[in-house]
Amino acid sequence: MKPTERSTHASGARTSGGGRRIAAIASLVLIFLSVLLWAAAPGGGEKLSRGLIVAVNPEGKPYLGWRLLREDPPGVAFHLYRQTAGSAPVRVNARPITDSTNFVDAQAPLDRENRWFVRAIAGGRELPPSEAVSLPANPPPNQVFTIRLQGDYAANKVAIADLDGDGWFDYVIKQPAASLDPGSPRPSPDTYKLEAYNGRTGKFLWRFDLGWNMNMGVWFTPYLAADLDGDGKAEVALKMAPYAATPQQALISPNGFVLEGPEYVMVLDGTTGREIARADWIERGDPTRWGDDSGNRVNRNQIGIARLDGKRTSLLVARGTYTLMYLDAYNLVDGKLVKLWRWFGDDDQPPIRGQGAHGMYVYDFDGDGREEILLGSVMVDDNGKTLWTNRLGHPDVFYVADIVPERPGLEIAYGYETRQKANGIQVAEARTGRMIWGHPGPTAHIHDWGMLADIDPHNPGFEFYAAEQNRSLGQWLYSAREGKLLSTEDLGSISLRPFYWLDGPQKVYHVFSYRKPDTDFQRYRDKELLGRFEGRLIAIADVVGDWREELILARNGALCIATTTVPATSRHITLMQDPLYRNAVAHVSMGYFYPPNASYNLFPEAFLDAKPQ
Repeated sequence: MKPTERSTHASGARTSGGGRRIAAIASLVLIFLSVLLWAAAPGGGEKLSRGLIVAVNPEGKPYLGWRLLREDPPGVAFHLYRQTAGSAPVRVNARPITDSTNFVDAQAPLDRENRWFVRAIAGGRELPPSEAVSLPANPPPNQVFTIRLQGDYAANKVAIADLDGDGWFDYVIKQPAASLDPGSPRPSPDTYKLEAYNGRTGKFLWRFDLGWNMNMGVWFTPYLAADLDGDGKAEVALKMAPYAATPQQALISPNGFVLEGPEYVMVLDGTTGREIARADWIERGDPTRWGDDSGNRVNRNQIGIARLDGKRTSLLVARGTYTLMYLDAYNLVDGKLVKLWRWFGDDDQPPIRGQGAHGMYVYDFDGDGREEILLGSVMVDDNGKTLWTNRLGHPDVFYVADIVPERPGLEIAYGYETRQKANGIQVAEARTGRMIWGHPGPTAHIHDWGMLADIDPHNPGFEFYAAEQNRSLGQWLYSAREGKLLSTEDLGSISLRPFYWLDGPQKVYHVFSYRKPDTDFQRYRDKELLGRFEGRLIAIADVVGDWREELILARNGALCIATTTVPATSRHITLMQDPLYRNAVAHVSMGYFYPPNASYNLFPEAFLDAKPQ
């Protein structure tokens, strides 16, 4: 079943008193059953609020957006209410809102303070009101929500989860913004600190200093936030070593890296930052056995989550990308990390080595009700056994989505860093790893993030963009559905970051560059920018409002969440209740920043106009 919510119009027919009672009872039963189905479904563990927001669009009008939830009954409608300067609430919509989950309140008297809330309508009855949002009198145009940090520094990464169980996403940043790559040994200039902030109030919650035994860099310090014990509140898991307050106390080697001493995975309480549990990280052993003597390949670490039994969230610890590959799985039980299994690529014959990516995807790929782990060119089953490997090596560009809707299951878009005679850019079946189509010519080194997104209105479905590290060797934009080459034009970067912002199936995208201090974005083949926000883009996620995505931006002294104010004419269940999308957002705080995709097509009608050749 595709979980896309399609628009319907609420009936205006009146019923008798008995009919109203029957409708009300039926509505309550439907709501109860839908909640049970939602709670039992993978990815349904977070209980979300309506996520109502108000922003002021460029024309100076209040834009309101809220979530459609998986537990909402089919055909649910909404009423939006406004209170002005403490007066009685007034409904601002003339008819029940059924075709979207946003509204521009053009009649709001902005010379006074205003407050809004929404009420769902099911079975002809209004349900309890949502949380309220407000604007002061005479608000200027603004579509950015700002969380002030504790100093003049910027975030390097951000983890997104509900730390206190209030139905709003909170933010755990890693600061400062500087980062070292294991491929270039040198001393860390500082220590990383994790800081937690309440996403609704912006309140600072806690700080955790990793100390000088943890080198500054993405691959040395993976972390994430997720509800590991099932209490409705997220914990924070991270790679850690014995705390060293000064460089003199740390086990720093002559090249600047820490290559000896204990390492462990630690779990912190999400509301306080206090340690709950720890276990040994995958042992490094002799660092040279990983393939070099500089501390590069041994320091390729990742962390993740998966519902290995289809119900509870387990913690994943990974080490190794280019040579040896390990994966450990744990459950957090009664305040202790209990190891479930270890997968080691060398246990397979022939050994599985060098098949890792710079991230992982977790989903129920084989339809057995339990989630598997895609580490790159190898997939690990929920029981810690290898499902498949294609042995093509390390993919730098790496995305999962329902790319070919005519085929069952999901697909993988690969761009291989390892040199290939052919098929170095390809789309493969996720369940088996079998290639569906591939780039016919040779590739030398497909590099960075590329892009998988529907950006071209003239081509049904996703486009897949990948490029050589040496740009003179080429870049290619394919119709991802069937492998038709659309263009070899340079789109401005090896790394493009797409997201839903406008009305409809096409995404816009940010042309990423390390030299850009701001985040601007555009439509495909449109030179005019659609917008620009101050700050570096560090995450994309549907964290508030309707189904369009927010931009999480890192500025000096602030974490900012930018939202669209473009009205939508369709509605969809919040993307954060889709398990593939939610897991991808959980993993954005470690590894490469791969923009997330849902496990289904939000606009299936977009595929009706054309068939694959």
